[in-house]
Amino acid sequence: QLLMSLYSSDFPLLTHLQRHTLQLISEGFSNREISKKHSVSEKAVEQMVGRICQSLNLCVGPDHNLRVLLTLAYFTGNTGEDK
Repeated sequence: QLLMSLYSSDFPLLTHLQRHTLQLISEGFSNREISKKHSVSEKAVEQMVGRICQSLNLCVGPDHNLRVLLTLAYFTGNTGEDK
C-alpha cells in the first residue's frame, strides 16, 4: 500500500510524475529504485528531483539534507518558504 500525502493539493505546480517521485522519495526509495519504477535513467530522476526543488522553492544549503527536506514537504505541505 502506498502512502498518500494529505497535502498533495499543496503541490499544484508538480506533475503527476513529480508528485509520485516525491512520494517515493518520502518512502525512502533511492534514485536508482525510482528510475526502475519509472523506466527512466537515474540522471532523469536527478533532474526531476531538481525540478521538484525548484517548483517547491526549496533552497538546500550544505547543512541540509535534500531528501529530508523533500520528505518534510511531502508529509507536511510546508516547503519552508516562510523562514
